[in-house]
Amino acid sequence: MLPTGSASGVDDDAAAPARRRAGVAASIMKQQSDPTPAAEDVPASTYARLERSVVAWLVADNVLYTFASLSKKSVRLPFLLMENLMFPICLSVCMLYAFGTLDSSAVRKRVVVIWVSFMLYQAVFSFIFCWVQGYPLARAVGITVFFVLIAAGFSWLIGIIRDELRALGSLDATRVKRLFEIMGIQLALVVVGATQGLGRGDMPRIVGTVTFSQSLTMAWFYSLAIFDVAGVDVAVAGTRLQLRPIEGAALFFTGTLVLAGFAAYVVSEQNDPSRKMAIAVFFVFAASMIGAYVSTARIVSAARRKRRSKVGDDLPA
Repeated sequence: MLPTGSASGVDDDAAAPARRRAGVAASIMKQQSDPTPAAEDVPASTYARLERSVVAWLVADNVLYTFASLSKKSVRLPFLLMENLMFPICLSVCMLYAFGTLDSSAVRKRVVVIWVSFMLYQAVFSFIFCWVQGYPLARAVGITVFFVLIAAGFSWLIGIIRDELRALGSLDATRVKRLFEIMGIQLALVVVGATQGLGRGDMPRIVGTVTFSQSLTMAWFYSLAIFDVAGVDVAVAGTRLQLRPIEGAALFFTGTLVLAGFAAYVVSEQNDPSRKMAIAVFFVFAASMIGAYVSTARIVSAARRKRRSKVGDDLPA
């Protein structure tokens, strides 16, 4: 009689290569999905001070919006205009927290929670403000829905871009430096806008200033997605015009967004800016932002699928 362990030993020897292949496949998948080694994946507490600073700025902005919605009618407008001036920096500090902390995977969830919480608060108090001001219900609902979509849509896109940047390695330091420069410009715009006045006659000027300030952050964000994540070649795009239609759409809408921002800056610098012109430029900016979001989301999703399929092809048979 053969020993009972012999058949088992033969089976184990035959199964060993399969187990090794499975182990290698699992290792590759783990490395590709999270390229940062465990020793380099720092805890979220490393960026606790940055997180507290971001939350403090967002809370300050929401406090101003709360006073603009619930205070006496005579003081609502100054609070609202000051909140509008601060809002673009809220976008920038959220971007800084999201993309300046790529060496910490734990920060991702916190970024999404902070972004969604802030935007939902904006949505609720946008409705309250429109209601106390006596605006039409359709306008109140439209603004509220817009903020809800911003909360959901951009939290998803920010998370995807962050994941892809981690998978690709890390973010170019010059990108973060440029974001700091943008925040410096935005802070200067807050000071200038506030010192020039926060009255009813200042609304067109501040609308133009805020539109220009927001365009800086959004142009930075979309260029990050288009060039760093989707890998669109700047030289090819600028000289040969060899682009897929969706890539061309992303560049077109981002460029239109930038031009709308410059137009808004020109409007804000006029002695007596036109209210209609300021609002028209803002709507061009908003439409461009939506178009850029849709096209950028598609090329980022395509880049993600391409990377994952490449990971699958690299797995041993």
